[in-house]
Parts: sequence; C-alpha cells; structure tokens
Amino acid sequence: MLYLKNLVYHPPATPTPILQGINLELAPQEMGLIVGPSGSGKTTLLEILAGMAEKTGGGLYWREQELLPMHLQQLAGIVFQFPERHFCGKTILEELRFGHPELRLEQVQVALQEVGLEGVALSVSPIPSAAGSSGGSLWRFSSSVSRICCFWMNPWPVWIGRCAVS
Repeated sequence: MLYLKNLVYHPPATPTPILQGINLELAPQEMGLIVGPSGSGKTTLLEILAGMAEKTGGGLYWREQELLPMHLQQLAGIVFQFPERHFCGKTILEELRFGHPELRLEQVQVALQEVGLEGVALSVSPIPSAAGSSGGSLWRFSSSVSRICCFWMNPWPVWIGRCAVS
C-alpha cells in the first residue's frame, strides 16, 4: 500500500506551499488519477512520487517503510506531458532498454503489448515526426518505458496519472 500522509511541498522561493496536507492511499496494482486545474500541483506531486523532487513535510510510505527520493527513483517512473523531449535512445528498442540493457526481447515485447503497441518496429526512432506516430501512440510508448522501469523491477507497481480540468 502506498500512503501519502499530510504531504507538503514548499519551495523556498515561493510565499505559499505548492502542495499542503495531501493524503492518499493506493493498493498494489491499483490505478490512481490526480485531477485538478492547471497550476494546482499535479505534476509536482508526480515528481515527488518519482523521486525527482523532495517533499518538505509529511510522510510518503510503502506499507510501513518511509520512502526516500533514492527509493522512489528506483520504484517509480513518470510519463511527461511531452515525453519526446526526454527520449535518450536512437531507436525504440534502445529507448526501452535504456538503463536496463539486461532486458530480454520478450520482456520488451510484453511491455509494448500491454499498452497496445504490439508489432511496432523496434528499429525506428521513438520521436513521432521520425516514426510517423500519433500523440496517443507516443504516450503509450512512453508508458511502456515507465512500465519496464517499474514493473520488471518491482512486483507491486502503482499507476498514477494526471489530468487537468478547467
């Protein structure tokens, strides 16, 4: 179970906290969705959960163990709003294996199948303009990268998405 207890994020340069009193419980393999208006802290919360930013107060736990940013970087993945800006591999296969060269081809194919991209050519560029991909398939591909980072390394993934509302 993932627990957030009174989570606070207050960067020194801001007069008020970006996040304050955030509480959440998610069971293993449960999906969550963070919903809120633009500027409400959705991405900041995901960055904390992925170990890319540090909370300034409250607790973040997996079961009873407090999670530190170094734990989160190994357990969590994040799919950005514009994922193509963060690709490192020249091909889809290189991108999927980035940081995990030991992954077998079967594992890569399962991750792509889980997001509806079975049969995609592994030798093409992950960048949509080069690969002719749509935004939806780009997001699914980025999700498969995140799943490889988390699922193959962690038997109890928790999936959290974000959605802006007006």
